[in-house]
Amino acid sequence: MCRLLKKICSNKVMRAAYLSWLSVALFYFYQYILRVAPGVMVDQMVSVFRIKAEEFARLGFLDTFAYAVMQIPLGIIVDRVGVKKTIMASIALCTVGALLFGVSSCFEMLQFSRVLTGVGSASAFMCSLKTIADHFPPGQRGMLMGLTLTFGVLGALFSDKMIMLVMRVDTWRHVLYYAAGLGVLIGIMAYYLIDGKEAVGQTKPSNDFKTMWPNLVKIFKNSNIIIYALLAIGLYVPLSVLADLWGTAFMKQKFNFTQAEGAHLSSLLYLGLGIGSILLPWLCEKFNILNSALVLCGVGILSLFALLLYGPGLSYNELSAVLIVLGILCGAEMMCFTGALLFADEDNSGEIIGVVNTFNMLGAAFLKYGVGFSLDATWTGALQENGLRYYSTNQYTHALSSLTIVLMFCCLISLLLLRKPCKNSK
Repeated sequence: MCRLLKKICSNKVMRAAYLSWLSVALFYFYQYILRVAPGVMVDQMVSVFRIKAEEFARLGFLDTFAYAVMQIPLGIIVDRVGVKKTIMASIALCTVGALLFGVSSCFEMLQFSRVLTGVGSASAFMCSLKTIADHFPPGQRGMLMGLTLTFGVLGALFSDKMIMLVMRVDTWRHVLYYAAGLGVLIGIMAYYLIDGKEAVGQTKPSNDFKTMWPNLVKIFKNSNIIIYALLAIGLYVPLSVLADLWGTAFMKQKFNFTQAEGAHLSSLLYLGLGIGSILLPWLCEKFNILNSALVLCGVGILSLFALLLYGPGLSYNELSAVLIVLGILCGAEMMCFTGALLFADEDNSGEIIGVVNTFNMLGAAFLKYGVGFSLDATWTGALQENGLRYYSTNQYTHALSSLTIVLMFCCLISLLLLRKPCKNSK
């Protein structure tokens, strides 16, 4: 580690590359705070705006759907106009979205703020991976991709505790005001740290859009990339649906925990993700077991998620262990990007990242919304003491069972990887 730091400090090109990656990873950290905020503040959102489960799910859907549909366009844009311009515009959108969320006086404004946040945050992960793919050799990419995801994990863990802490002494609206201020600071850092010129040893991004459609057609015709993209859905969706939106409410209902305890337990998924996103890519690169590891992780996620939904009541410590391990296995999502990028050409790595992340996030968006829709569809008319809708454990289990079906499908798809060599196709 010391040798690496000395090498980075003494090498101008390497230093610029790492600073560029670090600045984008900080933005990825920030957008995770905005992403998980509604799930932590679920009681406050439902109470203030008097919304149903379907409407609350719509907030998560709009954010994630906007994030998803922007992936391929952003992949094209990033490949051609560069990371710096894309990131600066994205940070601005996220900051405005956070501010609007805080000042919202009606549900429509709240929804619009989530769309802005989703569009703004869409480039964070992609630009991190694009920077890594452009400036680092294949042997270093898996670890740096894992570290990038760890930044997001830290954002999720940080936001969980800090949001609850602020809401004990202040209002939920002030949480969003502080988040907007943090966005301004990160924007300033990104402006100075991301080198938009050629200091990172790369040529300027191409502005030739003539290759856009041929590249996309080529990507969608590559069965290897599509398999990795489909598998990414199953490896990511359980974490997204639980940790970002429904985990706190589900933990409260099934296991009789408080809001703070439910939010903390949900955040443990991100703690496990932080471990898995570094450990699993490292193991795969060290032993060259990418495809077989993805199969094992998919089966493991299905087993643990089924235990969580259909198993008996668990103690706080037992549930903590299950969620951490589940999060670790979800870290295999990063390996889907690593695998897909093995089939990249010089001018389409951003588009490949966009395609994989589009599959990934669209799956999360529709399943988040589907859970809320299912809860309202099976609602019996029962109300809580505060007049809000009451959903039973069986209703939550039924609503979340759609994830089990997706996981089973992805486990079957992953078996196709065992027949494919884990090497570049070029």
